[in-house]
Amino acid sequence: MTAPTEQPAPSSATPSAPWLRRQLAQLLAQRGHAWLLQGPSGLGQYELGLALAQAWLCGQPTPDGACGQCGSCHLVASRGHPDLVVLMPETVLLALGWPLSESAQKDIDDKKRKPSKEIRVDAMRSTVEFAQRTSARGRGTVVLVYPAERMNTITANALLKTLEEPPGDTRFVLASDAAHQLLPTIRSRCQTHTLLWPDATEAQAWLAGQGVAAGDATTWLRAAGGRPADALALARSG
Repeated sequence: MTAPTEQPAPSSATPSAPWLRRQLAQLLAQRGHAWLLQGPSGLGQYELGLALAQAWLCGQPTPDGACGQCGSCHLVASRGHPDLVVLMPETVLLALGWPLSESAQKDIDDKKRKPSKEIRVDAMRSTVEFAQRTSARGRGTVVLVYPAERMNTITANALLKTLEEPPGDTRFVLASDAAHQLLPTIRSRCQTHTLLWPDATEAQAWLAGQGVAAGDATTWLRAAGGRPADALALARSG
């Protein structure tokens, strides 16, 4: 199973990549309580999914995304929004700067177990309970699942009924680098958006904006098969 590309969590309300900003605006113009964002790794599924969740929760959203200034946006940025659950393997949560649950952190601190590489079924059950609650800030609740293919069959089945008939005003974003590994019943309950590939010129300009030398951007992008986030990871590790 391919590991997700580790990248710093977005610090602004909208994605840094222009091709993701365009896709965010397209998604916000459509209705739907559950989206599956799919495509190969390195195209920005996580960044787009988080931006979509933040826009849904924003107190002053625009057609292009969240405002980045309201209390809700600050809570998302500080990883503490009461109406947002980010459901990930514990290894990915730690890599992307999200806190673990108190019980999970205690187990790991006490060396009872190592951080999980799959989405744990107990975390999913807690998420299903979360979906039953009333929104704390009046903008509904949101569940972001990434990488969604890290749900095993038991975990995915725990999500199914809630995904099909979400209580109240709960919305879901499932982001995946390998959507073919998801249960067909999960895929059928979501509207699907396949991430678009940026053209080489735009991707190279974005890499340069991330600090990659202009002369190296083409090389790293080619080595990553045209996937910008993977190219950035290679450049930073190389």
